[in-house]
Amino acid sequence: MSLKIKKKNISLFVFSLLYAVLCYGFALTNFTLTIDNEQVFPKDHSLGMGRWGTNLIRCRIFDGITPYYTLLLSLFFLAFTAVALSRLFNFKNIYSYLFCALFLSFPQMAYQMVFTMQADAVAIGFFASSLSIILFLWALDHLKIESIKSYLALLLSAILIVFVIAIYQALVFLPVVIFTISLFQNTFKEDYSFKKDLVRVGFFTILMFISGILYYISVKLFCPPMGDIGHLDSYTSSNQSSFYNRFIDFYNLLVDNFRGDFYYGDKPFLFASLISLVLIGVYIYQKKHFFIRFTLILASFVLTFFISFFITNGAHPPRLYVATNIIFAFIIIHFFSSFKYKTVGILFASIISLANIYLITLLFLSSYKICQHDQQIARKIDAFIYTKYPTFNYNTDYVYFYGSLPASEHNRFVLPKSEIFGGSFFSWDGGSNNRIINFIKFYDIAYYREIDNKETFLKIADSIESIPIWPNPESIKKIDNVVIVRLGKEKGSKLSVE
Repeated sequence: MSLKIKKKNISLFVFSLLYAVLCYGFALTNFTLTIDNEQVFPKDHSLGMGRWGTNLIRCRIFDGITPYYTLLLSLFFLAFTAVALSRLFNFKNIYSYLFCALFLSFPQMAYQMVFTMQADAVAIGFFASSLSIILFLWALDHLKIESIKSYLALLLSAILIVFVIAIYQALVFLPVVIFTISLFQNTFKEDYSFKKDLVRVGFFTILMFISGILYYISVKLFCPPMGDIGHLDSYTSSNQSSFYNRFIDFYNLLVDNFRGDFYYGDKPFLFASLISLVLIGVYIYQKKHFFIRFTLILASFVLTFFISFFITNGAHPPRLYVATNIIFAFIIIHFFSSFKYKTVGILFASIISLANIYLITLLFLSSYKICQHDQQIARKIDAFIYTKYPTFNYNTDYVYFYGSLPASEHNRFVLPKSEIFGGSFFSWDGGSNNRIINFIKFYDIAYYREIDNKETFLKIADSIESIPIWPNPESIKKIDNVVIVRLGKEKGSKLSVE
């Protein structure tokens, strides 16, 4: 495998970047603040989750998110990744372009990109993952010829994998899935040797083990000790079911994903699942290397979703399945390139890719409409406050939001199973003062003070029950220096001082 950059790679990159911009054109030109992206985190927040890579990118280099630019930078690195994977999987001519189009357009990636606070970091993680495997395979192929360069390449590969894990732990499955697909591709070479690939698996296992140790050391060096890892721990902190029940849950999740029913935009994945069944049938008929190819295809699919086996609290956000785009694009393009169905392949991949862009646009449009509606509500609330209490002062008074708006307030904008795309700041977490106030500040609507001491909260706690619910004009009431806005019947997330 050559590490040289060729002119055709530059052409493929330009195509990939332009296609990525086409896929996310609406999102680029209509920035929408989504859940979690409103947070003003301290500099060491992501360090507490062992994500010093994200901390480096988000907090040290860019100091927060930047509308338009953060997503654009993400698309640059995804375009680099598409080219790297296309070359690694040995797709040539039109098939390399089709692979990039399918990889960039599959809607699962939209669930990464909408999470703006780590979108560019994850995209960098994708590129680092592909580069780590390219370096690893090159090093093994040149170990006897250029030993010093090969060992340096292996070291750099390990460092890249450490950085990938430090960005977002779920990304650890990327190099594993990419390597597994490369093994599958090897079975079609005339000089294929199972023993050589077995040696590669051994070296790769050592590489991942060393990378894991280095990551552990890096966390000890760069990340402050935390008594509770919080967000990461929440995925496994409750409902500790038996191994059998977890296996059944994981099996059901696999089936839902294979059928394309797990989240909005997942439906095209059904084509990859069906094509993989056709491929297995062909390999049975051909007999050659059937067991190896079947095992590697199955492993690629299962590893893509394997992280869910360890999640016990029932929350499986689509962004966890980081390798979905890779396996989706690879299976489809491998099928058409292997059997020389060029015209059919171009037509099929083009239609699927355009359908993917349509789904991505609908997702971001839904989020945009919800955000616009939330802004209207925020402006209406602010107008009510000043109309009712003209002397209200941002600097001396507090605003407390109790409860959340009902789902019916936004249902007309929400797509089914669209997770964070369907989130309203006035409803998420049952109503969170921190989220709502930061959202209102971000859009320069008002600059409310969140209650920051327990005494102030206790002063109003017993007075809320008698207040009517929004949009009743009396749902806004001022007690001393606290304006209460009652959005719903039930209390939402606790304040930090409770």
